[in-house]
Amino acid sequence: MSPNKKNDLLYLMNILEYIGKVWKYTEETKDAEELYELNEQLNLNASLTLLANIGENVSKISDTLKQEYPDIEWQQIKDFRNRIVHDYTGIDLVIVFEIITKDLKLLKPKFENIIRKNIENKIFDIEEIKISKESKYYKNIDFEEII
Repeated sequence: MSPNKKNDLLYLMNILEYIGKVWKYTEETKDAEELYELNEQLNLNASLTLLANIGENVSKISDTLKQEYPDIEWQQIKDFRNRIVHDYTGIDLVIVFEIITKDLKLLKPKFENIIRKNIENKIFDIEEIKISKESKYYKNIDFEEII
């Protein structure tokens, strides 16, 4: 957990980037079985790693910010990360596919909204967003939804 709410921007940006990558890696699939078979499980393994990274970044977000957005299941996201990392073979791929296709679609605009509100409130620096927009690292973020 980050002690300073200003540091949360990095973690939120990472989460948005990871969501974009997961969708990129799974866009060709229509169900969990197809995802499992795609590219010898390469896309599935990459997506699971990114989902774990989302949970890891959530765990670093300040308690202050988490308390401001109680509608986000922060603990559930972190718990799913732990499930992926510690019980990889016991993961239900149907649930994973549902998280990718449904839950992330609900979460993405919430994270974008958090960034937008914190820019408006001058907690996050708009210049950092502009620099990130030009970065190759954040090429899967829809910056038009944030600024």
